[in-house]
Amino acid sequence: MKKLVMTLVFVLSAASLLTAGEAIFYGGAQKPGTLTFDAAAEAPEELLEGDFGATMGARFSAGRVLGFEQNISFSPRFAKEGVKAFQMDTNLVLQAPGRVVPYATAGIGFIRTWGPDSDPDMDLEDLAAAAFGFGTRFTVNYGGGIKLRRLLGPLGFNIDVRGYQVPDAQDGSLHFIQTTAGAVISW
Repeated sequence: MKKLVMTLVFVLSAASLLTAGEAIFYGGAQKPGTLTFDAAAEAPEELLEGDFGATMGARFSAGRVLGFEQNISFSPRFAKEGVKAFQMDTNLVLQAPGRVVPYATAGIGFIRTWGPDSDPDMDLEDLAAAAFGFGTRFTVNYGGGIKLRRLLGPLGFNIDVRGYQVPDAQDGSLHFIQTTAGAVISW
C-alpha cells in the first residue's frame, strides 16, 4: 500500500508539472548573416549580407523544468526590403522552476520566405532581395533567455535570443540571430 501511495503521489506531481503552461506574445529583430551559395561567387558580399528585419509571433509551451514549445511567427521584413517570412518551430525547453526563470531551448522547424521575383532587368539590390526569397526550408534553432513569471497575476515578461540555421537556402546556408521581448501569460 505504501508503494502504491508513493507512486500515486509521484504521478500526480509529475502530471501537475507537465500541465503547467504559458503563452508568450513577442516582437523583436532578426539579423541574417551572409547568404552563401555557389552561384553567387561573383556577387559582392555586401549584397548577400542580410539587413536587420522585424519579427512578431507567439510561443506556447507546457512543462515546468523540461517541456515543449511551439512557436509561430511572421517577419514583415526579413533580410532585405520586400522579403517576408513565416516561421514555425517545435522546441525542447529546459528551464528552472520559479518566478525568475532562465532557460535554454533547441529545436527544429521550417521557414517560408518570399519576395520579389527575379527579373533580368532588376538592379543589384532587387536581385539580392530575390535571393533571400528562397521558399520553404528546414531550420534548426538554439538559444535561451529569461522569463519573469507572474509579475501581475498571471502576467510576466520574457527576453529571448535564438540562433537559426537554414542549411539549404539557395543551395548554400544562412544563419540568423533573432532577439525578442514579450509578454508572458502563465497558468
